Amino acid sequence: MKQEFEMSGEELQAIYDISRNQMPVMQIGGVSCGQDKQEMANKLWRQMADNYGFVWDSVEGSARGQRFFLATPKAKVIPKTSEEIAMDKYDSIKKIVTQLESCNYESEGGYLVNNIAFLALKRMIK
Repeated sequence: MKQEFEMSGEELQAIYDISRNQMPVMQIGGVSCGQDKQEMANKLWRQMADNYGFVWDSVEGSARGQRFFLATPKAKVIPKTSEEIAMDKYDSIKKIVTQLESCNYESEGGYLVNNIAFLALKRMIK
């Protein structure tokens, strides 16, 4: 569901400037030099999307005026707590130990029953 955002006066002016005052793109040997209006407008919308937290190519006009627009908000990523990070590490180590135990403690390098590194790893999950 789209949410309404309001851009600043400076951002609106930047959109106007892009549409009015840009020099044409030069073609030299079939290669474009400079950015065309569409590329510059897209760059501005991407920057605004990073600032306001919306998907940059989902923008559409709003009935409230030129400074207002509708866009799909970006999903909020909630950082993990230190406890969750520790549990993830614990779960990963436990999976490794379980897998090695299911192989009867054998690896390409031989048996791990008395391997110091494996025993230390196993102690971490207890």
